[in-house]
Amino acid sequence: MTDRPERVGARLQDLTIQVGAEMMRSLQRYNELLQRLAGGDLDEKVAREAYVVFMRDETERYFRGIAEVSTGYYDALLQLASIYNPPFFEQAISRVQRRNVAPSQPENGVIELRGSPGGEAISEVRITNTSNRNEEIAFVVSEFTGGPGTVPFRAPLGLQPPRFVLAPYESQLVRVRLPLVAGLFVPNQYYSSVLTVKKRDSFDLSIRVIAIAPKEDARG
Repeated sequence: MTDRPERVGARLQDLTIQVGAEMMRSLQRYNELLQRLAGGDLDEKVAREAYVVFMRDETERYFRGIAEVSTGYYDALLQLASIYNPPFFEQAISRVQRRNVAPSQPENGVIELRGSPGGEAISEVRITNTSNRNEEIAFVVSEFTGGPGTVPFRAPLGLQPPRFVLAPYESQLVRVRLPLVAGLFVPNQYYSSVLTVKKRDSFDLSIRVIAIAPKEDARG
């Protein structure tokens, strides 16, 4: 069953046209018969006997023809089903799988890291492959920026794992670790950066760092 949809559709259309034309021809011949009977050209008794003989001889062939037409009709329907059903179910299953996997980005697209200078801030983000092909995942981190007057700087942000391959609809939890180096990160300040997730359709996540004062400094 390798017919293209347009070929199968054309066959059904041709069959419909042929059936309609044959019905019109039958009606015309039936009208002619009635007119000839009414005009006396044909004897009604003879016509009735001829009709009985015709029905007796042609009934078997008639029903055999109906069976052949029905077989062809259902064969065409099966061909249409074989063409359209697989893509439909593939798309339906794909949508269900995409709906059941975890989101590929954190809420609002922001990764929040919180900690005291001299310590380490840790968070996690789940990356999901929502396509039906393998995806190679890698990351690029921009410079960090602080408040007004702060010069952009590089920070030793680490990602575990730093790169990986995701199978279709698979996801991976990535740990984000940032040592809050004293001197780079000042207490009670906010810092930001951009984490680019490199894939076929790359996207950016915002990193927001909240540097808090150590407890001993807060008491002082």
